[in-house]
Amino acid sequence: MIALLEYLHRCFIRSYRYGAPTFIYLAILLLVYTTGSNPVMDSYAFSSSMLFVTAAAIGCLMIDVEAANQEMATLTHARSLVRLSAAKLLYAWLFASALGLFAVLYPALLGRFDRLPGFEELGIGLLYHIALAGLGVSLAGWFSAKLFESRFYAMLALCAWIALAFGSRGIAGALPDSLDWLTVLLPPVHPALHALTFYAELSSGAKWLPISAALLYAGVSAGLMLAALHKRRLDYPGGE
Repeated sequence: MIALLEYLHRCFIRSYRYGAPTFIYLAILLLVYTTGSNPVMDSYAFSSSMLFVTAAAIGCLMIDVEAANQEMATLTHARSLVRLSAAKLLYAWLFASALGLFAVLYPALLGRFDRLPGFEELGIGLLYHIALAGLGVSLAGWFSAKLFESRFYAMLALCAWIALAFGSRGIAGALPDSLDWLTVLLPPVHPALHALTFYAELSSGAKWLPISAALLYAGVSAGLMLAALHKRRLDYPGGE
């Protein structure tokens, strides 16, 4: 798996696909932290929400980073479409998590907050960024060229799903009481942002629950996506 991740890293870096989402995310952070009076956890709520979107873009670009003929050759070495796709999702998560680490440490080390954050806040902030990065990547896998014939409709559907995730609270309020359970199907972005925004008022359990929910949702989403790809293995000679 390590050798496969190293290969995917070279492919992704040489493709320059990482450029646009990475530059936009870092530019937004630099712009937001031009002053040093930003509240700690509210800032982390913002940067983690933007990382969710950025990770979805990175995951979408990563899952289709190889041309069809190049991917066929890679499959002969990976010996499994599921293994190759899982490695792509894992790499995208690691890449996005590195951006999350920057988002947590940059304002703290350069004094861009209104106070010095504690170690607990730094640790929890990093975990939220990592969890939402994984959540974004796991969603992106569903909108690859392997499952969507049209890239336009794939991007449109991904953007719609991201918008629904951010609007889950309003959707729950608009639905009848008998149907508000449907919001459980949406990515748990809002609970994470709520926990970071009201961090000081929450119990320890309430602070950890959104992280667990995001990671669980990401794991289930990625697992189901890989199962869907496994059913299409005959489309890829040599894949299992």
